[in-house]
Amino acid sequence: MTIYKIIKNKALPSFCSSNIDVLSSILFFCNLKKLPCLIECTSNQVNQHGGYTGYTAKTFFREIQGISKKINFNKKMLFLGGDHLGPLPWKNKTKKIALKNSIKLIDDFLKYDYCKIHVDTSIKCKDDQNLDNEIIFYRTKEILNNKNIKKKIKNKFIIIGTEVPLSGSGDSNKIIVTKKSQIKEEVLKFKRILKSLKFKSKKFGLVIEPGMKYMHSSIKKPNLKDFRQKKILSKKYNIIYEAHSTDYQSIQILKKLVNNNFKFLKVGPELTFNYARSLFYMHQIEKKFFKIQNSNLNKQILRSMIRDNRYWKGYYNPKNKKIFLNSKLDRMRYYFSYSLIKKSIKILQKNINNLKIKDNLLLLKKDLRKEFNEYHNYGLKNFEILKLIFISKTLKKYYNACGYKTN
Repeated sequence: MTIYKIIKNKALPSFCSSNIDVLSSILFFCNLKKLPCLIECTSNQVNQHGGYTGYTAKTFFREIQGISKKINFNKKMLFLGGDHLGPLPWKNKTKKIALKNSIKLIDDFLKYDYCKIHVDTSIKCKDDQNLDNEIIFYRTKEILNNKNIKKKIKNKFIIIGTEVPLSGSGDSNKIIVTKKSQIKEEVLKFKRILKSLKFKSKKFGLVIEPGMKYMHSSIKKPNLKDFRQKKILSKKYNIIYEAHSTDYQSIQILKKLVNNNFKFLKVGPELTFNYARSLFYMHQIEKKFFKIQNSNLNKQILRSMIRDNRYWKGYYNPKNKKIFLNSKLDRMRYYFSYSLIKKSIKILQKNINNLKIKDNLLLLKKDLRKEFNEYHNYGLKNFEILKLIFISKTLKKYYNACGYKTN
């Protein structure tokens, strides 16, 4: 099974998360339902310097392999990808340093068999006066022409382009919907690059912006009126589209994207947002039974975010503490790797797993109780079950939109 074969007939969700609790739930669900699973990480999350998660391409690969081995996941159904691979983590460096690091980054991803590679050189570096399409494509060509990369990338699925703006900017006024003329220009230029580099495969994907966005508590739907023409363009040039920042969109919108030849639907913050909802739910239960020795999870997260504002500064109003834990932008996800929060989650996990089943069901709706019992029959502990119930809401929506059955 290859990604090429899968997307011939169906689309595929792309799960962009490096949170191991989230990924373990995704892998269990996909294994249970016999679904293909595409996991991607961004260059900010995972790179040769550890990213903000501490993972390199090698250690992230081994982590995923370790989880999948434990549950006997079918290797042929598991795919890894790299997102925004390029100068992004080094945008404050000179273009020479950023490009050198980008080549090393992509080479590392290819070395560990990441089969879907998004080459994104659209990020301005420290010494860039301006950044037009000519420069972007020149840098893309330079990366692909690297001896090691050229040799390894030929059988991979290449994605080019970027969304405008990058996800999580928090400013809906900056959304620029990709025009048909832009699609044509990017496709023809990239086809020339592939031809000049003597790449056998001419199949690739293009990230385009359909005009959707999520804010703190609201969601901007895309304008799909002119997508019929864009679909015709994709068929004409034998390419597929990839949609980023599809988080929180309805299943109806996701289906419309799929019908317009969007073969990859990226989702990330919605997964960690629902993961956080599961933790907060469990913390409510925990406080009822462990009044003294509980995790104090909410307080620990808030404390960590207030002490270190680098991941939410410019996104949240510091006076509005409620938004820290409830914003759909989910800047909280950057703090789950902090030692204090990891320790709190471990305490929460221990307490929840020590409770009787009926106690964990206290606040669950009737339909979710049935789901709890179903997962319990597979030998999962309380913490894993409740986490999976919340995260699987997103998984079911995306797989159903892509044409898969999840019953």
